[in-house]
Amino acid sequence: MNNNWITGKVAIVTGGSSGIGQGIAIEAAQSGAIVVIADVNEEQGRDTIRQLEEENGRGVFVKKDVKDTFQIKNLVRKATELGEVKYLANSAGIQTYGISETTSEETWDHTMDINLKSMFLVSKEVIPVMRKNGGGGIVHISSIQGLKCQKNVLAYATSKGAVIALTRSMGIDHAHENIFVNCLCPGSIDTPMLRYGAAEHGDVETVIKEWGKNHPIGRIGTPEEIAKTTMFLWSPDSNFIVGQAIAADGGLGSVIF
Repeated sequence: MNNNWITGKVAIVTGGSSGIGQGIAIEAAQSGAIVVIADVNEEQGRDTIRQLEEENGRGVFVKKDVKDTFQIKNLVRKATELGEVKYLANSAGIQTYGISETTSEETWDHTMDINLKSMFLVSKEVIPVMRKNGGGGIVHISSIQGLKCQKNVLAYATSKGAVIALTRSMGIDHAHENIFVNCLCPGSIDTPMLRYGAAEHGDVETVIKEWGKNHPIGRIGTPEEIAKTTMFLWSPDSNFIVGQAIAADGGLGSVIF
C-alpha cells in the first residue's frame, strides 16, 4: 500500500504510550505521519517518541486525561499547530472485571468514561478540524468482547459494545463529509494490559500460549497487526467501508466453545 496519503499529515493517537496505541503510533510515524500521542503515562509516552525519532519518525507527546474536555481541546489545538490533522485512533482503554453484583458504580462509571466517553469527547473536537481539512479517518479500538463475551467482564464488555454503536452512528453521520469512521474488534493482543490479566491466572507465558490456542490462527495477535489494519482503515483504499466493526481477532469470534 502506497503511504503517500499520510506523509506529513497529523495523526492523533490516544492511549499511544503502550500496547495497541503504541503500535499504531509507531506504524503511523514509520509511514510518514506526524504523530501526536495523548496519554496519562508521561514516561512511556516520551519513551515512545524517542523511539520514533530514532527511526527518523516525527511526533510529540501530550500528557492528557482524555476524560477532560478542557484538556482535549488543548490537545487538538496542539495537533493543529503541527500540521493538517487528518487521522485519529481512539485506543485509550482499561480492562475491568466483575458481574452485576460485584461491579461497583464507581468501576462502571470509570470504565465507561475511559473506554467510551473519551472516544466521544475526542472525536467531538477532532471532527470539525477534519472537516476543514477536507476529511479524514477515525478508528476506534473496541474489542471482540463488544461482539462476543466472556464471563466476569460486565462493564468492559458493555463499554466495548457501545463503542460499536458509537462507530455506526458516527460513520453514517460523517461519511458524506469524507470523514470515515470505523472500529476494530481485536482478539487477544500481546499488550501490557493482556499480560497483567494473564498474571492473574498463573505463569504469564504459559497462560498466553493457552489463550493463543483458542484462536484458530494458533496464537495471540500483536499490536503491529492491529496497527497495520488501522492504517488500512485510515487509507483511501478503505473509503467504501463506513461505520463498521472489523474483527481483527485471529478467528476467535468465529469459534463455538
